[in-house]
Amino acid sequence: MGDVGLVVVAYLLGSLPTAYLITKAVTGRDIRRLGSGNVGGLNAGRNAGVLTGVLTALVDAGKGYLAAALAQRFGHWAWLPLAAALAVIVGHNWMLFLGFRGGGKGLGAGAGAFLRLNPWVLLMVVALFGLAGLVSRDFYIGVVGAVLFLPLILGLFYPSAAAPIYLGAAMAVAIVAKHVPNIRAYVAGKRELL
Repeated sequence: MGDVGLVVVAYLLGSLPTAYLITKAVTGRDIRRLGSGNVGGLNAGRNAGVLTGVLTALVDAGKGYLAAALAQRFGHWAWLPLAAALAVIVGHNWMLFLGFRGGGKGLGAGAGAFLRLNPWVLLMVVALFGLAGLVSRDFYIGVVGAVLFLPLILGLFYPSAAAPIYLGAAMAVAIVAKHVPNIRAYVAGKRELL
């Protein structure tokens, strides 16, 4: 399988609607009709039970980990594993198998990918998330504040090439794009989680 094929596989892994499937199996309900309608672990946990949320988060992270591992094992381009991480995030956010209308926010899949690729990058993003969350007192603003630094973090770890910075910027855009409603709610003074 070529590098392009591995990116496609990563996207398809991301597109597996795990929150939808797990919520349906555990509760018999459609996650798209619960809470925010988001097909991700956080919405599943808040509206379909802790077990459902934890299972979803673990499987979502597993999708990212597997996508990165396959790219590392079979890819040829040096930065293909980061491209696979981007693809799994995009797949998770805009799921082919839900007609591109569903999807999560990219956090679980992205965390799983970086757990495989470079746990130090993941640790730095989590630390920045904690700091931004404390300052803003809002979970989603904390996420956005942290992922905006992803290109810089990747640039620090891989200073000899521009590709990681560009791929990190694309990942940040993919994640922030799914948080726009939450940013608007924050700006409007609403603190409920969407």
